[in-house]
Amino acid sequence: MDKLKIWGDTIPYNTGEEKASDMVIRKWPKGLAMIAWVKDVFGGSISRDTRGMDTFTYLDEIKPGKVCANYDDIPTLTPLISSGSDIAVIIAPGGGFCNQSRQSEGYNIAAFLNQNGISAFVLEYRMNPYRAPVCYLDMQRAIRYVRYHAKEYGISPNKIGAMGFSAGAYVTGASYFLLGNKAIEYPGYVLDEVDEENGQANFMGLIYPVVNFDYNQNMLALLAGEDFYDEKQRPQLKDRFSLTSQMTASDVPQFLCYGTKDPIKGADTYDEKLNHLNIPHKSIRIEGGGHGFALDNKKYAFWGDEFVKWIGETMA
Repeated sequence: MDKLKIWGDTIPYNTGEEKASDMVIRKWPKGLAMIAWVKDVFGGSISRDTRGMDTFTYLDEIKPGKVCANYDDIPTLTPLISSGSDIAVIIAPGGGFCNQSRQSEGYNIAAFLNQNGISAFVLEYRMNPYRAPVCYLDMQRAIRYVRYHAKEYGISPNKIGAMGFSAGAYVTGASYFLLGNKAIEYPGYVLDEVDEENGQANFMGLIYPVVNFDYNQNMLALLAGEDFYDEKQRPQLKDRFSLTSQMTASDVPQFLCYGTKDPIKGADTYDEKLNHLNIPHKSIRIEGGGHGFALDNKKYAFWGDEFVKWIGETMA
């Protein structure tokens, strides 16, 4: 499958410097690193640094060459086009900002959408140790890229959606509520024709999303950096990076799916805010559902059919 480079000659926040200088990497076996990563991402206590998350990123993404060792990553979109479809969905896989579940939360989802007559693009966005707004800046650019090239793919520029899983859902929501259609401001970056396009999706799908950092606090360090460890700044950072807090009235419809047993908390509060602001949406609350089920857990996979149906009704 061809991977499309979504940026031009200049990629904001790519400095070429070594990532290791901004990471705390331990000489742990991958199994131990994964345990530490899970503890950091899903645990309630604040870690003193990002060693668990950094070591897992290094072993799972950097060492095997999935991403660069330096700040030289090239964000891409992989198109999976459904012939005759004028609707497209950009998919952001999850992974706690430390890795990306490219298959189960990326290509498998794209294949499912294709089977239901919907085109899809799988986004590989930049993550740890890149800090905010890089991950959701890549989503904003991806939306602009697809809209700019919509005619080539037979897609309506008014039927471009974005969806994500877990951290990828945060990337999706943050691109809308934290960035919106703002122009890119980065030293040395020159705006191009793609940047002239609207960077906001026409609809969004958030599947077991990260929406705030009240409970899973350590992930915030991967967005806010060292400021997270300043106890005086942390409350302001939580509010600033919370999708629930930053959500404003919108006519862009949303599809929300989450489980009642998810260790990543906050989706229910986000659901309430959608209702409070009268934002058009459909919510699927899965009793007993945990985290990361994607379409792999057949017991919960019905959400996929509901999502496809909702897209058809919403984009009719």
